[in-house]
Amino acid sequence: MSLQKDPQYINEKLRRAVASLPCQICGLDGSTQASHSNQSRDGRGIGYKSHDYRLAALCFKCHYDVDYGSESRQTKLDLWESAHRATIGELFKRRLIGVL
Repeated sequence: MSLQKDPQYINEKLRRAVASLPCQICGLDGSTQASHSNQSRDGRGIGYKSHDYRLAALCFKCHYDVDYGSESRQTKLDLWESAHRATIGELFKRRLIGVL
């Protein structure tokens, strides 16, 4: 029995909007990246990233720390999840995304 995987959601405009925000961990503005979730529950797998709706605005340093830092796995997950929630809030607040 094989499990069918949902098609990956990809949205370049959304990734650009996220990258335009300041880092949602340290507040640094001007060098932010759209950081994808590292969780398989969000569509992450070997050789591909999670869905583009699971993004957080992170600067290079915070992105690296969340992916490879020495903190516990749970601490890194908590940091990313908090940044993701803040990112979605900022996108709506700045009217970069909305309901059609």
